[in-house]
Amino acid sequence: MTLEESLRQIEQWYLLPSPHAVKRFIRQNPALATLLVEAIEPLYQFFGPTPRVSLRVVSDPEVEDYTELFAYIHVSFPPEEARRRLHQMDESWFLDRLERAAGKFNFNLEFA
Repeated sequence: MTLEESLRQIEQWYLLPSPHAVKRFIRQNPALATLLVEAIEPLYQFFGPTPRVSLRVVSDPEVEDYTELFAYIHVSFPPEEARRRLHQMDESWFLDRLERAAGKFNFNLEFA
C-alpha cells in the first residue's frame, strides 16, 4: 500500500479535526501511516465495533520544536474500564510496534 493509499484509508476511518496538519505530519513520518492502518483492527477489538478516534498533532510546550501525533480514543466507558482496555491494547499490540512509532505517536483516551 502506498503512502497516499494509507492516507486515504486513515481519512476514512479516523476523525481529523485538522486534516492538513495530520497529513503533513504523517508525510514527514511515513512509517506512521502503516501503523495507523494496522491499528484499526486492535481498536475495534478493544473498544468495540464503532470506536471513534481523533488524530491530532500535539506540540510539547516544554520541548522546542517537538510534536507528536496522538490518537485520542473517544470512550464512554467508566475511566477504570477505559484504562484497562487501553492497557490491554498496549500490551497485546502497541508495545511490539513502539519502535516503529519512533517517539512520534501514541494513543490516549478522551472521555465523553
